[in-house]
Amino acid sequence: MPTRASEYGRAAQAAALAVFVVTAPCAWAEGAISDAEALAIAHKHCVTCHAAKPTHPAFQEAPNNVTLETLTDLKKYAPRIYMQTVQNRAMPLGNQTGMTEDERAALGRWLKALP
Repeated sequence: MPTRASEYGRAAQAAALAVFVVTAPCAWAEGAISDAEALAIAHKHCVTCHAAKPTHPAFQEAPNNVTLETLTDLKKYAPRIYMQTVQNRAMPLGNQTGMTEDERAALGRWLKALP
């Protein structure tokens, strides 16, 4: 027959577990993004400067000849994109395009998932 103390102990353990489950970061919940979503992020935040014909007034050509207009481009420059955009947050320059932390994280997950 359970005592009040053992019932209290089980209730406390259950409550602690519930708090852990709700507040623990869940990598599986972040989810993968598609190629199309990664490309959409690049077009929204990178292509203004990193295009064959940039539309940003400060650039006549893509900085360092890095174009990010296609999936092939994103894959080619994946390590540089990850370092500059996800790790260092140096790009977009001055965050002029307003890239969000969620967009950085999503792009980072896509880049890390590349073969």
